[in-house]
Amino acid sequence: MQLYLIRHAQSQNNALPEEERVEDPGLTELGHQQAEALGKWIPSLNLTRLITSPFRRTLLTTEPIRRATGLVPEVRIDLHEQGGCYAGHDFSIKVGRPGMTRGEIEAEFSGYRVADNIDGEGWWQGKPYESWEAARVRAMRLLEATRREFAHTNERVAFVMHADIKRLFLSHLDTDPLDVPCNTSVTEIEFSANSAVLRQFNRIEHLPNHMITR
Repeated sequence: MQLYLIRHAQSQNNALPEEERVEDPGLTELGHQQAEALGKWIPSLNLTRLITSPFRRTLLTTEPIRRATGLVPEVRIDLHEQGGCYAGHDFSIKVGRPGMTRGEIEAEFSGYRVADNIDGEGWWQGKPYESWEAARVRAMRLLEATRREFAHTNERVAFVMHADIKRLFLSHLDTDPLDVPCNTSVTEIEFSANSAVLRQFNRIEHLPNHMITR
C-alpha cells in the first residue's frame, strides 16, 4: 500500500505568536488557498481512502480533497497533534479542552464518517495535555495499526494530520531527523508485508513559492 501523510494547511495559530494561540483554530485565508491548491493536485495520487484528524484545521484541509476525489473522509482521534486539544501556551497552565463533538463535526462537515469513540463530550474530552513521550508511543501504535490494517492491501491512503505527530510517526521508520514539513506538504511511505520505506518527504509542487509556509 501507499500511505500519504499530509500536513494541514496554514492554521490561524501558525500565523500567531505562541502566547496568542487557541485550542482549535481554523485556517487563515492563505491556508484556505493552500488547501484548494492541494485539492486541485490531489487526484494525481489516485487515493482510495481519506482519513483525517478531528481538529478543525485538518477537517478544513480535508474538504477540498473530499470534493476532488469523491472519497468519504474518516475522522479518527489517533491522528491528532501532540498535546491534544488544550488551551494555554505555558506548560504550567495548559488546560485540556473538549475538542469538537460528534454533532459539531457532522453539522459542519456533512457526510464525514466519524469514529464511534467521538461522542457528545468532544473528541479530547478535556483530558490533560499529552506529553511528547506519550505522543511518541501513540505514533508507534499508529504505525503498527496502519501496518495491520493496510500493509497487505493495494490501498492508497491519505492521513491528513499535523507536523509533530507526522515527524514522530516517521521517526519510527529509522529515517534521519526531518525538518518541520510545510503546510499541505505530502510525504509518501510504501508499505509491504515486511517493510515500510520513506519514498518522498515534504512534496509541495502543488504550491507556488509565495504560498509555501511552515
